[in-house]
Amino acid sequence: MEGETNSATRWYVVLTEPQQEILAVWRLHEAGRELFTPVIRKRVKTGRIGKKGQKVTRIVARPMFPGYGFIRASNDGEFYDVLATRGVRDFLYINDKPVLLPDEAIRKVFARQVQQQHEWLQTSAFKSGDKVRIEPDGGAYAGMLATVDKVDGKGRIEILLGMIRHSLPADMVVSA
Repeated sequence: MEGETNSATRWYVVLTEPQQEILAVWRLHEAGRELFTPVIRKRVKTGRIGKKGQKVTRIVARPMFPGYGFIRASNDGEFYDVLATRGVRDFLYINDKPVLLPDEAIRKVFARQVQQQHEWLQTSAFKSGDKVRIEPDGGAYAGMLATVDKVDGKGRIEILLGMIRHSLPADMVVSA
């Protein structure tokens, strides 16, 4: 999406299987298609109790529009591969025609997603001294426990892994 400036670009609305939005994005990207599914970050309870009696929470990415995604219209107009992708149900139709959205509408949704992420970081910010666990997709540090050392205004935190100081995006860690 970044770097695109073609205002003639149009997007179809795709219906996805329940809770398959993110997986459909990956599968379609592997097939060379661009599916945009805006996500927002939420802190949810895990059902576990921490060592000090507090409820343990974690941060998850949830679709902004559950069950929907936006796929860039292709030049060839063929979408058989999209409908054959696991996780995709169909296109959204009005009067037997697939719904097409202008690029500007998708850009506004993208801007809203960025705004919500920024707001979430401001209200859910970690504090210095918080214990965190690095998410499974956190690369070499996945699953490690750390202590928050510093928090900046750009959504990044500095954590202490024993004697090692490292900077990570705040959405890669969860409260421990």
